[in-house]
Amino acid sequence: MLNMERIKLFIFLAVFVVYSVQVSGQSAADIDKLCEDTAITSCDQCIRKHPQCAWCSRTSDNSNIKRCRSYTKTLQASACATADITMPRSDVIFQKNLPFSSRDDISVVQLRPQNININLRKGDTVKFNVTFRKVKDYPVDLYYVMDLSNSMKDDLAELQKLGASLAEAIRQNVTSDINMGFGTFVDKVMMPFTSTVPDQLKNPCVKADEFCSAPFGFRHQQPISGDLTAFKESVQNTNISGNIDSPEGGFDALMQIAVCGNKIGWRESASHLVVFTTDASFHTALDGKLAAILDANDMQCHLTKVNSSVDSNVYVYDKSKELDYPSIGQLRAAFVANKIQPIFAVTKEVRSLYDGLKSLIPNSFVDELANDSNNIISIIKTAYNKLKEKLQMSLDDDNKPTGVGISYRTLCPTASGWADNSLSCDQIKIGSEVTYEFTITASTCPATLPSQPMTFTSSSLQEFVKFNFNFLCDCNCSSMAEVDSPSCSTNGSLVCGACLCNDGHEGSRCQCTQSTIGLSLNAQCKRSDTADICERNGRCVCGVCDCDENYHGTYCQCTNTGCPVTDGNVCGVGGKCENCYNQPKCNCTSKNGIPYTLDNVGSCTCHESECIDQRSNNTMVCSGNGNCSCSSCNCDPKYDGIYCQHCNSPSCKTITAECSSHESCAICVNAAVQNRENANDLCQVQCKDVTFQTVKAIPDCSVCSADSGVTCPSDCADVDPSVLTPTPCTQAQSTGQCKVSYNIVWKKSLRNYLVLIKEFDQAIDCPKPINPLVIVLPIVAGIVILGLIALIAWKVYQTYRDKREWKVFENEMKQSKWTKGQNPIFEEASTRFENPTFHAT
Repeated sequence: MLNMERIKLFIFLAVFVVYSVQVSGQSAADIDKLCEDTAITSCDQCIRKHPQCAWCSRTSDNSNIKRCRSYTKTLQASACATADITMPRSDVIFQKNLPFSSRDDISVVQLRPQNININLRKGDTVKFNVTFRKVKDYPVDLYYVMDLSNSMKDDLAELQKLGASLAEAIRQNVTSDINMGFGTFVDKVMMPFTSTVPDQLKNPCVKADEFCSAPFGFRHQQPISGDLTAFKESVQNTNISGNIDSPEGGFDALMQIAVCGNKIGWRESASHLVVFTTDASFHTALDGKLAAILDANDMQCHLTKVNSSVDSNVYVYDKSKELDYPSIGQLRAAFVANKIQPIFAVTKEVRSLYDGLKSLIPNSFVDELANDSNNIISIIKTAYNKLKEKLQMSLDDDNKPTGVGISYRTLCPTASGWADNSLSCDQIKIGSEVTYEFTITASTCPATLPSQPMTFTSSSLQEFVKFNFNFLCDCNCSSMAEVDSPSCSTNGSLVCGACLCNDGHEGSRCQCTQSTIGLSLNAQCKRSDTADICERNGRCVCGVCDCDENYHGTYCQCTNTGCPVTDGNVCGVGGKCENCYNQPKCNCTSKNGIPYTLDNVGSCTCHESECIDQRSNNTMVCSGNGNCSCSSCNCDPKYDGIYCQHCNSPSCKTITAECSSHESCAICVNAAVQNRENANDLCQVQCKDVTFQTVKAIPDCSVCSADSGVTCPSDCADVDPSVLTPTPCTQAQSTGQCKVSYNIVWKKSLRNYLVLIKEFDQAIDCPKPINPLVIVLPIVAGIVILGLIALIAWKVYQTYRDKREWKVFENEMKQSKWTKGQNPIFEEASTRFENPTFHAT
């Protein structure tokens, strides 16, 4: 049985914690800090601090018992039994929750629950639903109020023509269960609203040579009833009247219709409809100042019966000249309070003005009236059908307690989801259900409560839901104080398990007398006037701090928690936590005479012994080749390894990268390969400090850098040209003219030189024999060339010689003298022609 109780307790705790986190949005640590505030000294203060704070009222000799804690911690604390825990919980109780009525029931129930008790803790939230189910339509009380200014003359004539048929038509076209009443209005009989000229006070239409009734404010002519004949007679006995300004005093009429329920004849079980017909705008609050009316409308009934021989049921508004017009807000409040649904049937000219009222007055309807009101039955029918299918709920904010926040949402029958911040639904049919979800939060504990509960209702409903608020701000045990209790050293009263000391005494059990040095005992437990007592980490016992577990210091200002945790140890393996005034730090200890140092998170985990290779004979830190930083070696650039034990640079080698340093190794390996011998065995001495590798051809290892973008040759794998630029070397063998080619590179994985030695190739590495043609051909070519040169020289000489002799000849010719004579044997040539046809006579 005990185990079962524990299981139930653990299940409750788990559910409570999940609920608490969801509701508050705060972490468990934050809630614990709030609840354990040392400034909390009473149960009342505790439960007001946070909705999850619980008070332990157990009487104990332990002065350090934490009475105010989160509920989960209080349950877990062995010092407090469940019976001693004060933990009021917010809840909602349906005080009255009658089931929905059926259509045939006389008493109609369409809202449930009907009465709700809401118990709230400060900062807590509750949720609940209110449901509406439409069971049947209410009977209808319809009050017809008409503007009787002269411009409505044809409308009155149409209404009088309809007479009793109007009521019959409404019964046939709207609903059969209807009662009707009738009233009229004009305006305040005062300048500048109505002419006060004596003749026009008797007959406002005297200038038009027509007869009109004397002006008036509001006249209630026929109470609501089922007597259609009385309604007809009341309409027939009505005459048109008049005033001089355009706006009318219809708001005065509407206010009296709303608040004078008994005289108007409203039935409690019926829907209250007011048909308001006019062709003019309206006067509203402050307009009365134009007539020197300074008193605001008091929203009270001021209908006085008129002594009339014609009709004894006529009432008039007798404060028309004394009270200002009501405001729209006052009308709204009166309509909501008295369940009035107005139907504004107005002409086209003022339709837009009255459309604005529809958004301000819930469950109201506006439609356009024909110039002679012949469509009034259609308007009433349309309005009734729309209003009966519409549900506009409202909350009575006037009675909402201070510091209470209310949010709501609505699930309408035709909607696919919830509508936030809305209390309105359309298309409500018989049997339809509407669900309203309320979320209520108390942010404070109000000093006073409203005298009336909040109401949730609609002007279209005669039912309402009451919201009764109760605030859980005081513990029940606070009113059961034990005066001069022995538990309080007879120097105080025991209240909820804690002592409330008399003047001159202090301490958890009132066991201390106040100091004579001018400071209270509590003041001696504070490091400054503004500081908390014992820094909220202990209790002040006669002026000395008695610290809670894990706290120490004069004012309990230090704790051994709050420092970084490494490998499960606070401050690591080599430190102790010192957290004073929320400034945690680790104080490091020593090991083998060497102190621990702080790591990057502030724990004492760093020690130089971690930087010495215990497997090596080298006992120097980081092998003498680096610095120890938080148990890790930061090696010099030339070294690497966990303990900087490896040389990774040519600069720390005993041999250099010069060709001569590796010549003997290369020549030895080349000769061994040439003679087909094992170079590893043959060249151990020559190559004792390096590693060698034979290759077919010397590769270009300089392209093996990471950013070169060129594929590294396979023989250059693991070569790092950034450490050592490859050194190409060529050396002739001592035994002949053949050469040895090798390259010196740095092997990263070996952290040493690698000598790449080209394998011996007779055709490439040794010089070739001399070709005879190389000797003969140049000699022959030389002889030929010399012969050609000689011939050319001879030819040039001969040409030069001929030119010189020719010039001598020419000179001789120029110097010779010649004589002119005739050749004796010379005869001139002659020619003879004969004509063969010529004959001499």
